[in-house]
Amino acid sequence: MEEIDEAFNWLILILGTLAATLIQSIHLYPLPWELTLKVQIQFLILLFVPLIVLVISWLSSHLAQNSEVRIVLKSFSWIYALLLLLVDLIFFLSVILQYHLSGTLLVVVLLWVPSLIYLASIRRRYILIFPNSKFLNSNKTQVFFCIIVTLMLTLQLIFTAPLTP
Repeated sequence: MEEIDEAFNWLILILGTLAATLIQSIHLYPLPWELTLKVQIQFLILLFVPLIVLVISWLSSHLAQNSEVRIVLKSFSWIYALLLLLVDLIFFLSVILQYHLSGTLLVVVLLWVPSLIYLASIRRRYILIFPNSKFLNSNKTQVFFCIIVTLMLTLQLIFTAPLTP
């Protein structure tokens, strides 16, 4: 197995642990309303549905026969996982600061950090593994792909975030 795939496997393990820990400390999250069972279920959906999407995309990347499909799925998984890590860290920081950070300018700026990490580091590793990939070698395609994945996760989080009861 490639080192980069092994690193991703560790990242999924860390994300699962973080999500499980965060859901156990949901009562510490600064909410403007009472924490009800409905809100707790909404937080479960917010934290675990993206993990399910991530696991399915990563496993699909290992099962795909077409190398371009495999590369796209691996790239998607990396960006998505880094975004989830950022969201979990923002959630954790909100608990520590006792301030609801989502929607702030800091979060909007930080949302693009995973794409920069992917473009600067992970993509380069995959180019060495898949040197003939049209997907990896196109800068425009890569930037557009990062924008799409970031917007997709952002919309997913907006629509699954806990709503006022």
